[in-house]
Amino acid sequence: MIFMQKGFVTLEIILAIMIIGVLMKFAVPKAAQVIDTAALDYETKRFYSELRFVQAMSKSSPTGIKGTGNANLVTAPPILFINRTENYYQVFKSANTFIDKPIREPHYFSNGVTFKLYSGTAPTITIKFDSEGKAKINNNGNSETLVFTSRFGKNKYIRFDSVGRIRGSLNAQ
Repeated sequence: MIFMQKGFVTLEIILAIMIIGVLMKFAVPKAAQVIDTAALDYETKRFYSELRFVQAMSKSSPTGIKGTGNANLVTAPPILFINRTENYYQVFKSANTFIDKPIREPHYFSNGVTFKLYSGTAPTITIKFDSEGKAKINNNGNSETLVFTSRFGKNKYIRFDSVGRIRGSLNAQ
């Protein structure tokens, strides 16, 4: 009778492990998709917030102010620099990213989230705003779409209209 109890307990443990295994078969992929979607949402919203920060700094930074004597004080607007090969972005005081100290620390995208321009595959991207808050991307035209892609292929977009205003559609197409 003692052996029957030990065998019955072992059988219960095996059945419990099998049930947990079947449940995990369905739960793990769903959890991975939820984590992937959360990472994509977080990175898109954080980048959008950085764009608004750079835009606000550009509107408030003094440009073309006359100094005393022959010297003119001209400060360049801040720039958002994106390095696609190393998958990070950083805000600098001006376009000279090799000399200027950064305003913020670099932010590396979450695991699996990538970034690109809809119209191209440039390894680096620069976004700056004029004093009116209109964007200029890679010193080209203003109408552009930024694409964020998760490791499972989901996309989120940030759009700029033809005059460089952020249209901010963060939903997937």
